[in-house]
This record gives sequence, C-alpha cells and structure tokens, in this order.
Amino acid sequence: MAKLLTKIFLFGILSFLLVSCASIDKGMMSVSDAISSPDPVTGQREINLESEEKEISRATSQANEIIAEAKRKGINIDSDVNEFDRVKDVFDRLKNVVHRRHLPWEIHVVENEAWNAFTIGGGKVFVFTGLLRGELGVKSDDELAAILAHEMAHVTARHASEKRGKLGIAKLADKKLRTSMYDAAFTTNQEDEADKFSVMYSALAGYDPSAAVSVWQRMHNATGSYSDSLLHDHPLNDDRASNLKHYAMSAQQYYEQGVINEYHDSLLNNNAVFAHRKSTGPEAGEGGGFLALLETAANAYIEVLEAKTEQHKRQNKQYEQERIASRQLLFRQLQIGNARGGGKGLFGFAVNATGREIKEAVISIKYWSGKSAVYEDKMRWSAMSPYEQRQFGIPLKPIRYTSVTISPKYVQFVQ
Repeated sequence: MAKLLTKIFLFGILSFLLVSCASIDKGMMSVSDAISSPDPVTGQREINLESEEKEISRATSQANEIIAEAKRKGINIDSDVNEFDRVKDVFDRLKNVVHRRHLPWEIHVVENEAWNAFTIGGGKVFVFTGLLRGELGVKSDDELAAILAHEMAHVTARHASEKRGKLGIAKLADKKLRTSMYDAAFTTNQEDEADKFSVMYSALAGYDPSAAVSVWQRMHNATGSYSDSLLHDHPLNDDRASNLKHYAMSAQQYYEQGVINEYHDSLLNNNAVFAHRKSTGPEAGEGGGFLALLETAANAYIEVLEAKTEQHKRQNKQYEQERIASRQLLFRQLQIGNARGGGKGLFGFAVNATGREIKEAVISIKYWSGKSAVYEDKMRWSAMSPYEQRQFGIPLKPIRYTSVTISPKYVQFVQ
C-alpha cells in the first residue's frame, strides 16, 4: 500500500511539473508571437512588432497622405498616361508571381526628376519619373521590372515593419548601435535581401533577371559608389552590381522571355537563389515556445553581427575614398579672413592635381575646438579642368571654433 501511495505521489508531482512546463512553454510562444513572426519569404522567425493588419492600415493611410500632399504642392501623380500604363503593366505581371499576393497592391508614378522608387509596405509602391527618363533612366521593361521587383521584395519580406522593431530593440540592448552609420548598415542588409528576392520575381514573371546588373553598373559608372555620404542606406553601387550578378546567374534558369513560369508557386518556396523553411518543430506547450524564442534571438543576433560587419566595411571604404581624394583635389594657402557682407570666411586655392577633368566633388569643412571637431559642413564642389588652380572663398558658420580644416570626401571624374 505504501509503495502504491508513493507511486501515486510521484506521478502527481511529475504531472504537475509537466503541466507547469507546458504552461511556461505556451507562455514563451505567446511572447514570441508578440514580438516576432515567420518571414513570408524565408519562413525564418524575425522580430516584427507590427501585425499584417496594422501594416496594411498604416501603409494605406500613409499612401493617401503622400498623394494628398503631392496634390497640394502641385506635383503630378499618374498624370502621364503612357508612363503610368507602362509601369502598371510590368507591376501587374510581377504581382502574379510574388509572395503575399493577397495584399492591396498599388503603384503610383510621381513627377520628380530624382532617380528613385520606394515603398512604405502594405503593397504600396511609388516610382519617380526620373527613373523613366534621361541618361540614367531604365532602358527596357526588363530594367523597369528589376526596380519594381526590388521594391515589391521589400513588401513581401515585411522590411518596413521589421526595421522599426529590430533597430529599436538592438539600440536598447547596445548603446554603441545608436548611430546613423549603423542604421544605414542595417538597412543595406535589407536592400541586399530585396535584391536577392527580386531577381527571382523578375525571372518568374518573364523578365530578364540580369537586367538588374546593368542598372547598377550604369549607376556605378555614372556616380561611383559615393552618394553624399556613406550613410546612404543602399549597398555601394559596385558591391551591388557584383552581388546581383551572382543572384541573377542563379535565377536565369527560371527565365523565359515574356512568359510567366508555370511552376512559380512551388519555385517561390524552393529555388537556387533562396529557400522557404517551413516550421516542423514541436507545438506550443511541447517545447515549441522555447524554440521559437531561441530562433528569434538567434536570427536577431546574426543580423546585428552582419550589420556591424557592413558598418566597418563602410567606414573602411570611406577612409580609403578620402585618402585617394586628398591626393586628387588639394587645398593650399588657407587662411581665415573677413567675408563680404560680414562674418568670417575661409580663403585659399583649390588645385586639381590630376590630368583628368573633375566632374564634381564632395568636400568637408570641419570646425575644431582644440583637438575636437565640433561641427562638420559638407558641400558640393564644382567641375575643374585638368591641373586647374582656382581661388576660392567660403563663408564660415557663426559658431565658436579655434581652427578650420577643408578636405575632399570624394572626387568624381568625367568618364
């Protein structure tokens, strides 16, 4: 009898522990679901504090605000019928082969000479007319598809929603990450991911995936890899063209000109460019909650490491570009004097030390207090002929400083 009672007692304790562990694991799953969700493209659990319903609602509201603001400023949207129809035709074909087709997808063409396109998530995509016109404008529907597919990839991967949560949590955990350079580096990794997904979307919709390579090679030839500062949140143009070439080669096997791949649904889950991983682990209450939290934490940690690596890469690239530029564009006989109209100015001579014509440059004016830089001003420097020497005067900021230095950040030559 005593043995039976002992067995019953032990069984009761074991049952209690199992029920408690199950409850704890379910609680872990609830926490994981509150701060993360499976990525629609890769299937990996990622930090995301915004539900799909909220994403759609926010994006719809923001899109309406963008359109209303443009109209108030007299900016045309979707006004050129030929341009809009062309963009929409490519956009509609891509919609047939992307993830998250259930979204309320919209495309708008904004009258703006800038070479740009963007998305706010929720299926809303905007394209500037600068992408369609001029020397750097797209040369074919294949190139247009590459750009649209890239923005649609941001939507399908929920990058806009993920970025808010991931950056916020990372910066709370590590003060060293609270910098603009880290923000740009983090976003660069999202841009690279969107490039990877977009070549598959293009190929599956019957557009040549290699067109993305020609777009960014042309941008690199025209503007180099510098864009005002290396804080810009897209991959450096030369890096981007190189990575896209690799992705496009892998996606080429799924491409047939003008034809939507009949196996596009299955290929979205398993292809040579990326793969969707389905969760086959235990359910909540059976260890699934613990594994979900562990996966979320592991993926977040990996992304932070990748962003830090990109941050160091950008810093090194910046130092190298500045070192080269300092030998190409020289500033001599510098002195501070009275400027016309009052205040102080920096005067001296700029020298193009090369036998090449400078198209433009970006220069930095730093204000120092002892050994500490208290302010930095950046400005465009106009074209210079080979070996040209030019006298200049630049008004200085009315701030406290003990000395001022001027140096080139980047020099671009006429091709």
